[in-house]
Amino acid sequence: MTTNNETKKRATVDEPTGTGELAKRRAVGRSRLALAPKRTALRWRRNFRLLSERFDALLAEARQVAAQRRLDDALEMLAALEKRVAGLFDEDEETRYFYFANPLEEAICVRAYPTEKTRRRAPIDYPLLYFTQGAVQLEARRPREAKAALNKALAFNPVDAETLCKIADVARRERDFVGYLKATTQALRFSYRRRDLARCYRNLGTFYVDVQRYDVATAAFHFSLTFDESAEARRELKFVESKTRRPAKAPPFEKLRKIFDAEGIPVGPSAETVEAARELAVRARDAGDFALALRCFDVVWRLADDAEAKAASDALNARLGE
Repeated sequence: MTTNNETKKRATVDEPTGTGELAKRRAVGRSRLALAPKRTALRWRRNFRLLSERFDALLAEARQVAAQRRLDDALEMLAALEKRVAGLFDEDEETRYFYFANPLEEAICVRAYPTEKTRRRAPIDYPLLYFTQGAVQLEARRPREAKAALNKALAFNPVDAETLCKIADVARRERDFVGYLKATTQALRFSYRRRDLARCYRNLGTFYVDVQRYDVATAAFHFSLTFDESAEARRELKFVESKTRRPAKAPPFEKLRKIFDAEGIPVGPSAETVEAARELAVRARDAGDFALALRCFDVVWRLADDAEAKAASDALNARLGE
């Protein structure tokens, strides 16, 4: 995982790199926890819970300060919070730590980024910490610092579409159109929520406006509206009309598909995200976690128009209604 500079410096002084010392120390710690008296183990677990709760409270406070546009104050608070938790759950030779918003994100990540290392869940929300840092740095017009923070967020959750879209925002601020398109395409690959899909297609529309490909931009903005109504997309379509001096009408679906195919743009959620949701839905149903199964079947049939997933969802709802 991404490691802060202080931790890197300590590593070079206190231990040889590549020896597995961090992994060994963690394995010893887990063994001690497993063998510790019940009261001691409960106390250790309580300390971690308190750390997580305190972290959540301080992060919420910093986000509130940022929402008030007190950017320097927010960054100072976020830096202090990062100092408290940086390096605690960095990647080592045997283990990689993640933090996902829900089981579907984890399933998508397992499919997209296989690893031989043991996957463990970090007990604190590093992605939100670093996403917030990145967003505030971008608002403060510090794109380099923003991108560095957002990449730290991706280290703990590589499939977070919102973080990838924010990286796209940074690239556009720097007029890096290649980076903007790359980050947007990656975000689209992992999107499973309607709002994320809509934003990705709006981003694609903006990219094609920037390169004056107004036919593709028009298709992308209109397709974004099928996932989520957006005043921003409507404004962009008006802008396209002002540039082309003709109505920016939605193309018929088959024409839209041809436009997207020619540009390598997927129509709807990616196949790997849909399949990750389908597999998780089946596993959750078989394990008796019907709420999770229904959420995942819903992703598959509503976003991918999948009749089989709808039938499975209807059958499960009927079963629960008995």
